[in-house]
Amino acid sequence: MRCSRRWTDPAGLLAGLLTGLLAPLLALTLAGCGDSSSPRATEPSEEPAPSSQPPTESAAPPIDELCPARLALPADPDAPGSGTSGDADEAPSLPTPEQAWTCRYDPVDAGQRPEGGPGYAWVRHGEPRVVGDADLDDLAEALAHLAPFDDAGRMCTTDLGPRWLVVYPHDDGLVGVVVDDFGCRDVRLTDDPAETPPGAAEGDGLVRGALDGGAAVLAAVGVGRSS
Repeated sequence: MRCSRRWTDPAGLLAGLLTGLLAPLLALTLAGCGDSSSPRATEPSEEPAPSSQPPTESAAPPIDELCPARLALPADPDAPGSGTSGDADEAPSLPTPEQAWTCRYDPVDAGQRPEGGPGYAWVRHGEPRVVGDADLDDLAEALAHLAPFDDAGRMCTTDLGPRWLVVYPHDDGLVGVVVDDFGCRDVRLTDDPAETPPGAAEGDGLVRGALDGGAAVLAAVGVGRSS
């Protein structure tokens, strides 16, 4: 029996091998290229990773709104340079501070007043300081005890020193509590330290005139010459 010999074309053999290898790969590729509704064709969503940082607190008002470069001066020629003349007739009803700042103001000679006597401008010294959360309860208690002076027990010193502004925001704007760090430690209130002279504000729980209780306010926020 004679066997016939068949010669295979090498190029054809190579093409057959490549086709056998590439066909499964091509099939897998085509299976993953569906239309835009196919889940495999949808681009992965780029959702931001959850942040490990705590949420930031609400931004504070600008420094010049909290504590202006100078406190507003009274227009009353009979008023002292520290604010309106006369004592308050009633206690204020102030909102509870949830955050607060303190600013120091030093007296600067503003020249002779028209009616005689020295005139003072109160100029901010340094930047506002945040009242710590641990001191806010003590501050709220001190503010709740502000009251008209009892002249029988009024003790004052004859000196001049800085003033402190304790300021905090509330729904209707700002509450400014200006405390003399000298004399009788008078407290005068303002709803706008840049525009309303201390002791001249009225309404929204504020009262006109000087109040007693300044030493307790300064002690609560840890400022003042006695701290």
